[in-house]
Parts: sequence; C-alpha cells; structure tokens
Amino acid sequence: MQIQSYSRYLTPQLPTSQTAPKMVTGTSLGLPKPDTVDLRSHKARELPADAIEHHSVQFFFSTEINERLDKIFADKPPEARKAFDHILERNFFNSQSTYTDEERAALVEVGLTQGKYLADQYMADEKNAAEFLDTLHLLAGVAKTRKVDPATGSVSYVELPQKPQGAPNDYVNPSKLMERYDPEAYKKMQAPTTNPTEKVSMLIQFVKKLQHRPDWITQYRNEQATLLSDLKNTKITNRFENVNTKDTTEFVRQMNTLTENASFSAITPLLQTNLASFMKILVKKTS
Repeated sequence: MQIQSYSRYLTPQLPTSQTAPKMVTGTSLGLPKPDTVDLRSHKARELPADAIEHHSVQFFFSTEINERLDKIFADKPPEARKAFDHILERNFFNSQSTYTDEERAALVEVGLTQGKYLADQYMADEKNAAEFLDTLHLLAGVAKTRKVDPATGSVSYVELPQKPQGAPNDYVNPSKLMERYDPEAYKKMQAPTTNPTEKVSMLIQFVKKLQHRPDWITQYRNEQATLLSDLKNTKITNRFENVNTKDTTEFVRQMNTLTENASFSAITPLLQTNLASFMKILVKKTS
C-alpha cells in the first residue's frame, strides 16, 4: 500500500503594491474580542443508558466444544450467541471475586434456565436444541469445579480433554502423558532455559518410551473419559427449572417472582439485575 500526500494549502503571497504593515502600539487594536464560555455553568453531557454496550468475551474450552457451539449458532441471530456468551461470563464463570458460594450457585441455576429459554426461542430443531442443552450442562459442570488458590488468589477450573482439529477420537496428547508419568522430564522440557531443539528431542524420547508403556495410554484415556462423563452428569439442583421458557412474558415474570423467594432474599437484586441484562441483549434486537 502506498500513502500519497498532497499540500492542502497554497503559499500566501502579498500583492507588490500593498503597503508594508506597521507596528501599532496601545491598549487596543480594535480587534473583536473573542467569545468566552464559563465551563462551570455547564453540566457534563450525559449519555443515554444504552449508548455503551458491553460485549461478553468468548471462552475457549476445547476445539471440539467451541466448534460445536459455532455450528449450533451459525444460523441463529447474533443476539442469541451474545446472550449465550453472557451466560458464560456472568453466570458460569463470573470473575467477581467477592461473590459467595451461594451467589455463584444461584447464578449457575439462573444461567441454566436462561439457556433453556434460548433453546426454546431460537432452536426449533430438537436435535440442535438437545445438543446445545447437553453442552450447556457440561459447561455448568465445569463451572462447579472452580477452585481458588489460597496463596495467590488465582482461580482455576478442570481442563476438558483436548485434541487438535481433525485428530481421531482416541488422540492422546503426549505432553499431557509426560506431565503425568514423567514429571521431572516435563518440568525440564518446559523450563525457559531449554531451547526448542532440546524440547522436541525430549518429547520424541518420551514418545519412544510410550511404545513400551501402553498401560499409561489406556489409563489416561479411561481417566479422561471418566472426567467427561462426570462433568456431563454433574447433579445441579435448579430452583428455576419449572419456569415457563416458551413465553417471554411469563419467563420474565416467573423468574422475577422466584428471585423474591425467601431462599434468595439476600441476593434478589443480583439475580434480577442478571436477568434484566440477559433480556436486554435479546429484546433490544427484536423490538
């Protein structure tokens, strides 16, 4: 790309017959006084309530999960995907460190019911809706594994099984096996002082070792399968599960009524604000 520049102004020239300018002294040159504005008399401009729109981040869980979600929402209105991302960010994986376990549990319940609302409103195909709800429940299960390091305050969740795009279903990441069965070699491989050539060499050596330890691979695969099964079958009590998600008016009314229940009395504003934020994404686009 080339950027061309052009002169926007002509060089000023005075006619030769023009009298030379003279310096005039005095208190006033007869020039008009500039207008002045007292900024203290003006209020700051207020933006409309909806002028600033928050966009939720999109989380990466695994290649398989993210590709599935992209496929599910490919033919859906953009607001449906935005509302789903809102569930992930605000209900399942909220970064607010001051929330109590009670608040987090309630937000997950609300998020599951909001997801059911999305399925009923935007997914006419039953297979598509079922796949979405299964994935939603799986991610809610991941949210339930939240742990906080007491020393650093850092938050972590269980890691879903990973495999590269196009890899077979029985794919096993050799680095994960090395981390599990040869931690000293793995630690050395990950050290900043180990150059790329050495890292590749160490990984190749471990892969050769794996040829004589098929039991490691079998055990690892079984553990990953068990992990995935446990997450899919995580039991989550949902006090909002009987809310009408097929009718928007009833959905909002029933959700707000339930949040005022005695069991939610301490966190009613939090849940109602969350619901309003979720509905705003959808109603704004359809109104």
